[in-house]
Amino acid sequence: MKEFIEKEEAELAFKKALRRTRFNFFDREGKRIKEFAIVEKEEQLSNRVYLGVREVLVSKIIGTVEKAQDFDKDFNPMREESKVRWVNVYLKSLEDGNLPPVILYKIKEEYFVYDGNHRVSVAKNLNFHSIEAEVYEFFSEKNDDLNLLSRERFSFEKESGLTGIECSKSEGYKELREEVRKFLEFYSLGEEGFEKSTVWHQRVFIPVVNILFSNFKESEYKNNGDIFIEYLRYKNSYKLGNKYEKGYTNTLVDYLNRNKILLIKKLETDIKLDSFLIDDFRKLHYIDRIMFYTDDTKGKIKAIREYSKKQFRRETLIIGEIALFSLNNDIPGFIVGMQRWFEGVYNFYRDEMVLKSRQLNIDTKDLNLDSVVEDCVRYSRYYRKKANKLLTRKELVYSYFLDIFLPIFILFRENGIESDLNKQYLKISQSYLYYTRYGGEDNLRVFFEKNILNKEEYKIGDFTLSKNIRLNYNLDKEMETCWVLKDYGGTQNYETIYRLKEYIKFLEIDDSEEKNKKFKADIEKLLKNRETLIQYNNNRILNVIRGKWEQYTFIDYYGTLV
Repeated sequence: MKEFIEKEEAELAFKKALRRTRFNFFDREGKRIKEFAIVEKEEQLSNRVYLGVREVLVSKIIGTVEKAQDFDKDFNPMREESKVRWVNVYLKSLEDGNLPPVILYKIKEEYFVYDGNHRVSVAKNLNFHSIEAEVYEFFSEKNDDLNLLSRERFSFEKESGLTGIECSKSEGYKELREEVRKFLEFYSLGEEGFEKSTVWHQRVFIPVVNILFSNFKESEYKNNGDIFIEYLRYKNSYKLGNKYEKGYTNTLVDYLNRNKILLIKKLETDIKLDSFLIDDFRKLHYIDRIMFYTDDTKGKIKAIREYSKKQFRRETLIIGEIALFSLNNDIPGFIVGMQRWFEGVYNFYRDEMVLKSRQLNIDTKDLNLDSVVEDCVRYSRYYRKKANKLLTRKELVYSYFLDIFLPIFILFRENGIESDLNKQYLKISQSYLYYTRYGGEDNLRVFFEKNILNKEEYKIGDFTLSKNIRLNYNLDKEMETCWVLKDYGGTQNYETIYRLKEYIKFLEIDDSEEKNKKFKADIEKLLKNRETLIQYNNNRILNVIRGKWEQYTFIDYYGTLV
């Protein structure tokens, strides 16, 4: 029964397609399909290159090699004799959900069917977006713009192995080729199983294009290659900052803000940043970090990944800890020091965490212990500075357990927190260390209770944890008199409060009215400077990309300047 219904559907589809050509009887010349032989002669085609199997947009298939009398320009069948074969292809597509690859000849951006006219006809009638095809490209001996573009695109695709990047000018492909070459030269920590050019396409080109198209919906650039090239030219001419600030992340943020600041007249630019675009930015940020590592650092990171089978969030931190361990134990060479550090320190931290958790009946099944151990390593730097001496591995891991690990789990239990433990654990731990660094009380319970906003109202996954200060509730009572700061967004950042305090001490101003006058004069002067507004907005966006949880206000930017 099903086969009968499907056959009936296929025959009806053929009749409709055939009828379209007969309705156009008086415009047959206008509906005539392009013939490869005619174009071949006009374009003076000479060389042919096999491109392999590709997904081709059905809309770009506009002609045929041998079946001009059987189909119109939209690949509707023109002869009743095509019915049996056409219906069989239609039924096959219903059965498999796709069609076998066709063979196409490509001239510039247009495709001609060498084998598979009926399959293309069915695909167009079923509104397929693309079809799989073996593609042969033909090149003209002419040197006009379109043929130069075609040859440059082919050279770029052949050298990089990448397809789907569309430029409207041949110079674009030359610039892209140079960009990929530079990337291949500096990027040497590629993921296993990926070509470096594929990493560039997935982690650089696609994120940049996504971000640009999302923020410039009315852009004059319609091709993905053109909009990327326009940004790339800006990046390559970027004059500000050191080499680290000339990476993809900083230059793209600056590029967005410099374009947006011209369109609006307010303090904050309206850069679109949803969760998907933040993820795109973080891919670029990851690439920037790797690109600017020295060859020595890249080699050490590779060694750590290969030996530990892990990719740490802060790999340079691990390198530093291994170097310190090797120095204190007179171990020559990084590789030997790395192996002994993992065996004697890292594994010891992990084993002790597991042992103490079991002894105290702490359930760690929802916790990523590798992340916690890395956090313990990060804590070790803080604690060495606090104790002002080198500590044994036992002193460090037990201090971490008593200062951080155990108190957080006690607070989790008391507050009924049972979900998303790993993310919340790391957020609390890292925020607490930041808090104590800038004068907060060295007591995790005090930090936890004072820095969860709207504790009664929000669940653990929703509230803001780290560095939350409101001027009328902050720990530093001296700053409450500086009411003018509230007019420009206030601050939630302990570091800003610390810097503003130091600034007031430096100026030797005691009177609260004088403090407010000074702050207001400074801020209003800054707000008149376009470059200041751009740099503030750059910092604001970068703050989000780098995963900092507090809101970044103009007062925070002011704090960095004073």
